Amino acid sequence: MPLNIDVPEVGKMRVRMRRNRSYWLRSPLTHEWYPLSALSHFVRPGDTVWDVGANVGLYSLILTRIFKARRVVAFEPMAQNRPLLSHNITVGGVADKVHIVPCALGNVDEETDFQTDDIQSASGTLNVVTGGQACVAREKIGLPPITERVQCRSVDSLVAADELPKPNVMKIDVEGAERILLDGASEFLRLHDARLVIETHGAEVSRACLEFLFDHGFFVAACVPENVDRRRHKRLDRAAIRTISGQYDAHFIVASKIDSDLDFPIEHDASKLLAESKNAR
Repeated sequence: MPLNIDVPEVGKMRVRMRRNRSYWLRSPLTHEWYPLSALSHFVRPGDTVWDVGANVGLYSLILTRIFKARRVVAFEPMAQNRPLLSHNITVGGVADKVHIVPCALGNVDEETDFQTDDIQSASGTLNVVTGGQACVAREKIGLPPITERVQCRSVDSLVAADELPKPNVMKIDVEGAERILLDGASEFLRLHDARLVIETHGAEVSRACLEFLFDHGFFVAACVPENVDRRRHKRLDRAAIRTISGQYDAHFIVASKIDSDLDFPIEHDASKLLAESKNAR
């Protein structure tokens, strides 16, 4: 059942009442303060941003309407999400700035299985992440997997083919496939200073992503628990990898090859952050 909502500072969006209930049970910006703090600093005039895991378009709207990205490439493999994504981009008045790509990003170029989450978040992940099992939300309540076939591409192959504008910034939310995506972007990230905002899904994948980033010459910070840093923003070095044991020890990772890029202010009220960004830009 579709539901029209008004997201603070962002505007009108259409979501599904059950699958996207996080949009109306609470503000959809509640848990987005850290990645939005990073992106408000990372995105600069003229930038191209890849929104990897665009879902129904919240970040694509923020990146263009508020942070003023010149263009956004929105990757969304789930067929059931793309009509809402397209609707929200059109209603938001940024269809000329957002290019929707109907594929997943990974480390291969092939059609592959994708596990759909129709219970919790209208998202999904590559079948290789779950080992053919159902997504976490379906598995928790004993439901079998829902699998769809999707096209998968690697960042390196897309860049080599010159099919899309190269990203200055990548926002990555791929439900456990974060390291797989980075492996498929190895050559591009070796040669370019793309600024990265990565939501990680578990301690193991957080450690794997950090290892990759340090190996490729990135400076790294992360959203950490309050008992580690009161601001919840902390620079990390390679030694930090072995300290990560919980899902939220490095829940969001930010990375750049320019050290000073990681010196950005943290605003814990996302609505206030967006309002201030609107006025500043």
